[in-house]
Amino acid sequence: MTEQGNERLAPVTYLPWAAPSEGSEGAAHGVAERPRPPADEGDGVDETGLERDDRIDRLIVSRLRRSSLSVSEVRAILIEHGLDEGEVEEWIERYARLGYLDDRRLAEQLVHSHGVRRGRGSGAVLHELGRRGIEDELAREAIDTLDPDVEFEHALLIAERRARQLGGLDRRVAERRLSAFLMRRGYGSDLVRRAVAAALDGDDAE
Repeated sequence: MTEQGNERLAPVTYLPWAAPSEGSEGAAHGVAERPRPPADEGDGVDETGLERDDRIDRLIVSRLRRSSLSVSEVRAILIEHGLDEGEVEEWIERYARLGYLDDRRLAEQLVHSHGVRRGRGSGAVLHELGRRGIEDELAREAIDTLDPDVEFEHALLIAERRARQLGGLDRRVAERRLSAFLMRRGYGSDLVRRAVAAALDGDDAE
């Protein structure tokens, strides 16, 4: 194959948190330049295949610098910018090989940020993983890393804070409101019952 027929994708800009595996290619994976339609007479814009690749690559890297992206999210960007199915999968494979895409790592990050730091229930975290396009199997594996005791402690803390705002209400009314509040935050029904009972019992004892 001649050099002209073997244009290469624009190199991916280095991202400090990405960790390419040993021996992975630092340069782009070679692809042929996409045939270009004849430019209309007077049209001042004539983007070559390499220029297109560089533009799309810069866009994706810019977004990766702001926040991690899932494979599904990057795929949507590539499709939006006109790449065909074969090109999309080649780009996805390349970003994954260089360490820039890793849905398992992203799922673990989301579980930590939403479940541990923000105190969301496992149901809410699972919904967020699905919204980001994480495959169901990977999502459930990540959810399984949540410590049930820690999740209960988070739910109890939230319930206790909320219970202080419900002072003076009938016990049953307070239970309904607290339960609805916790379930909206993604906590399961059994955990909600335990947390609500503990929070209200503690509030009554004060």
